[in-house]
Amino acid sequence: MWETISASDDPSKRALETALFGRFHRQPGICVASSRWYGQALIKLSDDLRTPQALWSTAVLRSAILLTMYELIAATSSSGWIHHAGAIGRLLEARGPYRHQQFEERSLLEIARPLVIAKAAVDAKRSFLEKPDWLQIPWALIPDQKSLRDKLVDLSCVIPGIMENRRELARTRKGLARLLANTPERKNHSQQIERYHWAAAALVVRCGHLLDDVRIWKQAWDGQSNPITMFHFPVGTAAYPDYPEDLFGPPLSFYNLYEANNFSMYYQVLTSLLRLTYECHFEASLAASETADQAIDTHLFLKPGIDLPATDHDELLVERRKCAIEVCRSVPYHLSTELHGCGGAYVIMLPLLMARPIFRPQSEEAKYIDRVLAHLAGTWGNQTPQWFG
Repeated sequence: MWETISASDDPSKRALETALFGRFHRQPGICVASSRWYGQALIKLSDDLRTPQALWSTAVLRSAILLTMYELIAATSSSGWIHHAGAIGRLLEARGPYRHQQFEERSLLEIARPLVIAKAAVDAKRSFLEKPDWLQIPWALIPDQKSLRDKLVDLSCVIPGIMENRRELARTRKGLARLLANTPERKNHSQQIERYHWAAAALVVRCGHLLDDVRIWKQAWDGQSNPITMFHFPVGTAAYPDYPEDLFGPPLSFYNLYEANNFSMYYQVLTSLLRLTYECHFEASLAASETADQAIDTHLFLKPGIDLPATDHDELLVERRKCAIEVCRSVPYHLSTELHGCGGAYVIMLPLLMARPIFRPQSEEAKYIDRVLAHLAGTWGNQTPQWFG
């Protein structure tokens, strides 16, 4: 029920509707007009957040989510939507999980969670959404009706916390390296080194368990809906038709955009986890020495254009490449305006951004992704965030 019980509710809906209409019909003037509604909505949302009665209303949460979606479409800046996502997270956390047990509130939470997790991942900071209360209480009244997509989002909620722990390990290692540079006798720092390696090993185990859970999810998804159709997608009908089948293989098709969204989200989550697993394995195998510090700074972060050394973890890198290829195979379907308008353009952006660094910058695969991202920015306003550059 979309009752208007806050001043920001109506202008936020109008801003999003107008921007979406303008983008879809290639009318820049209409997109500009939507900014007036957006400005009004921001002012009124600020007023709502200072009003106790309105602060806890469903309409305020809805307005915050709609304005985040507006930023995705109108692209007033390359990172505007991620800042809005941070505000959504603070609002959700203040409301608490019990306020999201009814259908509308729970639906808004389900929409908001991927946005909040994206913000947490950018900051590499643990999210409140990984806490058991937030994973259970909103669905406590309908435990058997939690969708497979929501269960996949549950798994993704853990990733920012692992990223934070990974960053803490790197800081610890560099601190130990400085100590060893001044006092090379390892026995003087044996306890610190042992704690560092235990923490790294524990993180490797956690990554492994989460990878197992994600792959089990994929098996359940395949078995429940058999969502990938067995025929080739008619590439010529895509809004962006120059798909290089010789690079990636036949393009994929799906029964609907919902299943395509599940597919792309799975590979987005899997790609993130494979990278973290590789990094944590590498961290756990290193001695905290100046030489190790130099090696990890050079090779660990999978920067585009840097050749990784041959290691026992090559299988992880190969699997990441397979993930990137699968994402690219789904691009023609996602960009088919004949099938689902512009909806697929906003679904595929983040998976493509995750896939791009896996290929060499001047490779044909990377060039294709860059062309698609440029197409998304020019047509639908999906600007590449600075933090993915």
